[in-house]
Amino acid sequence: MTLKTKAESEIRSTYYRGHELFIARLQDQFDFVEQRQMPVLTSFLTPVEQRILMQQAPKNLFISFYGGYKHAIRKMACIQAMDLEPNYDYVILKSMYTPQKRSCTHKDVLGALMHLGLQRNQLGDIFVDDTQILLVCKEGLAEFICRECHKIANVFVDFKEDYSVVFPAAAAEIVTVHVASLRMDAIIAALAHCSRSKAMDLLKSGWVKLNDVVLEENDRLCNNDYVSIRKTGRFQFLGVESRTRKDRLILRFEKYV
Repeated sequence: MTLKTKAESEIRSTYYRGHELFIARLQDQFDFVEQRQMPVLTSFLTPVEQRILMQQAPKNLFISFYGGYKHAIRKMACIQAMDLEPNYDYVILKSMYTPQKRSCTHKDVLGALMHLGLQRNQLGDIFVDDTQILLVCKEGLAEFICRECHKIANVFVDFKEDYSVVFPAAAAEIVTVHVASLRMDAIIAALAHCSRSKAMDLLKSGWVKLNDVVLEENDRLCNNDYVSIRKTGRFQFLGVESRTRKDRLILRFEKYV
């Protein structure tokens, strides 16, 4: 195995770890499309799952993604045997609301919907500001959400279908950190502005996810990995920018805010 092949294999294994069931479902979907020559539409996928799908998909299949609007982060995939115009089953819902003691947050909305028994992968992007809530969901859930969801964080909501809304592009900022290595305890400490011992406490408490999977042991970071730290934020590793004279690494991340 060449050094390049070995490095690529390590990157793939990092991405695949914890996603074994998802990959198994993908293989079933690929087989269905190839055998039946019928398209398959997935649930809403995270950026990590979208990348895994593209890595796993057979070369003879056609894959396209859409999340209800141009700059969506969570997207459905249409898997087809022929290059045809995909038909995505989604609905965009909107509710205006009047803030009480505080405005609603993304966490409030997601928590209310999950409390109704909905699964996260049936919901696309959610946007919340001081006056409105926008969300994308699977077509079959729209009526249920409109009928059952009337209160979020002590404010009254009334969801209606609305395809004229404009979702703002996801806000992101570039962050650079100085670290001694690509070990996750060093990365967490730099991103969360804490000591490495505190970083290990966060890791052991299940507060850290690497590529959507709760990190259970110290690991190493690879290009394009996603790091989520509770109460700190979600980051995508863009690469090593340079090294200092003392051979410390200067890493570049995109932070989603």
